Amino acid sequence: MDVTPYAVLVLALCVSHLVQGITGFGAVVLALPLLTFFFPLKVLVPALVVVNFLQAGWFTVTERRHISRAHARSLVLLSLAGLPLGWAVYEWLPAESLKIALGVVVTAVALWNLFGLKLSRPLPLVLYHAINFAGGFAQGSLVCGGPFLVIYAARMVPEKSEFRATLSVAWLVLNLVLLVVYTATGAWQREMAPIIGAALPTVVFGTVLGIRLHDRIPQQPFRLMIFAVLLVSGLVLLRPLVFK
Repeated sequence: MDVTPYAVLVLALCVSHLVQGITGFGAVVLALPLLTFFFPLKVLVPALVVVNFLQAGWFTVTERRHISRAHARSLVLLSLAGLPLGWAVYEWLPAESLKIALGVVVTAVALWNLFGLKLSRPLPLVLYHAINFAGGFAQGSLVCGGPFLVIYAARMVPEKSEFRATLSVAWLVLNLVLLVVYTATGAWQREMAPIIGAALPTVVFGTVLGIRLHDRIPQQPFRLMIFAVLLVSGLVLLRPLVFK
């Protein structure tokens, strides 16, 4: 068996879950574009859902005192509404087109927040609700709802510990629903087992290190890091436009 794909998997997930341990999001959207070079998308996405579900459960249990319940409900309910549509798209449309569209939105949001923070004004509440719906759509299609849900969370739950804990509730619920859907539709494949097995210890290491770094990062650098991660994620998703 060629171990190269699994070596890349371990490295990518260690780095991406380190980022998620610090910020509360970014694991899948950072790792997925690289890993699609080595694993089929239909095998990779469900395997990453399992891993992300376990990490979200960890944060939800250990940091439950930081959860903003009102905003967690808004994140969960509205993103759940978008999840079925995203699942349908995942089943019927080319994933490459979805990644490019997501990359355009993510890059635009990140650039605006990195270079126009002083000009930024709160959006009407209905737009934040629409963004949460879009996050559910992106989670259902490519397990990449973070760039959308983080727009809501960064505005409504700016304190970094509440931010991470509240987002974790959304990831836990959304990924649980996806696991049920995968089971009901027979999406599980034998090839997913070694991916999950290789990923789990790496995720534990990255997450623990990320938690320690999270506690040492001041609030404003933390906010800038959020949108820097978004920018990198968006540019990676736009890779097919540059490299054919």
